[in-house]
Amino acid sequence: MLRGEHVMARLMRGRLVPHRLSPDDERAREVAEALVTLYARHVGKPRARLEAELSLFEEELGPRLDARRGFKILRALAKLLEEKATWASPTEADPYTLRTRLFELAAALPEPPSEKGTLLEGSTREDLLSQVSRETRVEGPAAVMYADRQGAQLLAEFEPPSPEALIMRYNVAQIQGVLYSAQDLTVDLGEEADARLVFHYVKLLGLIYNLEPTARGYRLRLDGPLSLFGSTRKYGLRLAKLIPGLLLTGSWQLHASVSWKGREAILELDSEAPGLASHYKGPADAGEGDVREAFARAWDRAKDKDGWELEPGAGILPIPQLRTALVPDFALRNAKTGEKVHLEILGFWSERHLVERVALLREAARRGYRVLIAAPESLGASPETLSTATRGDVIPFKSRLDAKSVLAALQARDTADTTGG
Repeated sequence: MLRGEHVMARLMRGRLVPHRLSPDDERAREVAEALVTLYARHVGKPRARLEAELSLFEEELGPRLDARRGFKILRALAKLLEEKATWASPTEADPYTLRTRLFELAAALPEPPSEKGTLLEGSTREDLLSQVSRETRVEGPAAVMYADRQGAQLLAEFEPPSPEALIMRYNVAQIQGVLYSAQDLTVDLGEEADARLVFHYVKLLGLIYNLEPTARGYRLRLDGPLSLFGSTRKYGLRLAKLIPGLLLTGSWQLHASVSWKGREAILELDSEAPGLASHYKGPADAGEGDVREAFARAWDRAKDKDGWELEPGAGILPIPQLRTALVPDFALRNAKTGEKVHLEILGFWSERHLVERVALLREAARRGYRVLIAAPESLGASPETLSTATRGDVIPFKSRLDAKSVLAALQARDTADTTGG
């Protein structure tokens, strides 16, 4: 994705319009193709050489694309091509070790008279390099002693996109960049939308959500990074990753409240917007480690589960009386009693969100649904709030959710039921 300095948009009567290139624009296609060719031609060459040519491209092609912002557009396109590039060190040796040893040997030499010039010249310099070479078995240590600097990296692999794909990736990235400073976001999913796919991304990215059934589908409300007290940058990046996931399906409308250069603005987008296409092939392309997969593996390894079996979540769990719904990640079924309990694992959350969730669980329980919520301890709530929530079927965990904690929550309710608690 793009950094903040690459994001461009214009504000028109309170509506924010992210910058966009047309895939049919001949100049844009020419620039995109030239950049892709430049990267492909530099496979096996150092980053410093590529960056030098990119600077020349900015001066040559930038004004041709846009007289005022051409250089910024080129830098953004180049930043996106980095997603297709793999960089490698030019040597297997450790440059830091070579430098350190060479400096140690130089520091141990006697200081020469000032009229003889600098210390590491001529034979003295070659003697030290030869000694380092013998000790480390690295030929020509002078050539690789600074190989850990970024400019020395070699472009090992490059997966060239088509010019059209790069332009559409740019358009999506501009929208994503605007969402880095979102207050909130609402997505109305129509009947034709693949709701399960969208919810999969929401869960994978750990976003704070509320779900409401509508006459034509679902209304998905998401907290933005500016609604949180901490981890705003990380959350903003994850929220932005939802956009390519949305573009994999149709029939949706998006409305976001964002802060743009100190002013409040509205971003509106729908599935029919031109010049946009997802670069995702599936959920794995979101690039997030999934605590759910880790929990499923931990459950499989657990031994004494007292008859409880883990099943995939059944999808949307509607609670019509409350005009809302939940999307549990798993179902736990007791083979002995037939009891079924739903489990939702939160990613990000705020104190307000957790309090609302606990109230929702209690209402759901009155209507025959038992739901457990697992929440990371490190996010969003005071110890007092977390302690109160824990008594409401919330399971706190650190970096990973273990099977033991879930089983303890299941057994605690079982004990309370049998004792009349």
